[in-house]
Amino acid sequence: MSLYKRIHIANKLFSKDINSLIKDEILALIVEKFYAHESCIQLSSNILKSKESEKYMHENIENKEIVNYYFGVDRLGVPFNLTYNQSFESEIVHKYYDQILPSRERLRKFAKPAVTSIDKLRLELDEQYEYGANVAHFQGKKMLTGIARIAKAKLSYMSAEQPHFDALPEKYFNLDKQFAANIYLKVPHVGGELEIWDVAPLPPLFNAPKKWREQLPTSIKITPKTGDLIIFNCRRPHAIGAFEGEDRISEQTFIGYKSKQSLKLWN
Repeated sequence: MSLYKRIHIANKLFSKDINSLIKDEILALIVEKFYAHESCIQLSSNILKSKESEKYMHENIENKEIVNYYFGVDRLGVPFNLTYNQSFESEIVHKYYDQILPSRERLRKFAKPAVTSIDKLRLELDEQYEYGANVAHFQGKKMLTGIARIAKAKLSYMSAEQPHFDALPEKYFNLDKQFAANIYLKVPHVGGELEIWDVAPLPPLFNAPKKWREQLPTSIKITPKTGDLIIFNCRRPHAIGAFEGEDRISEQTFIGYKSKQSLKLWN
């Protein structure tokens, strides 16, 4: 099978394609024009105007410890990975939960009169998937679903150099699989590809080696277009290609899968 036959392109989110992704029959699912072009323009413009963005830190395992790195991507919203090294009563954990409603309402305000792309995704996943889809809960509290990401053009080389993977530590949820969903609100004219390596998904405590790219096989590169939704198993190595010009804007959420249960969404 050609590597690119592992990429499925659709014009709508269908249950059969969600199941194909879960069964690993396809590497990535692309739903073209998932979010309306005019809504992408409005939402991305308001995200860029916001003065509340912060650096998005990405976790890596080194000597069995979680270490955070900055890869040139900023965010609107507090991601759960900032709480990984913290006690459940720490200030950063409280900040995560305190910021959920303001973060959600801010993006909804930016998108009005349309819904946000993540709200649209959550609704359609719940309708299409046999067991439904819900906002994940931890410690009896609802988690954040949907973060805006601003990838800086002048820093985009940082995301391109070293592949990474995303895996929620098992002490929080014992998931069978973890997916990332990205809706692209603004994309560069050249570069900024999503690069995925078709290798076995990695365990949550995998220690990524230095010069990892040199040890991996040939990758698959996907060039997203404005409004596209891409879902893939984020426990596989992936990276964002370098680009020039304007910043790249997307909305993102993680999707947790457990057999015969509803899908769980969080950030």
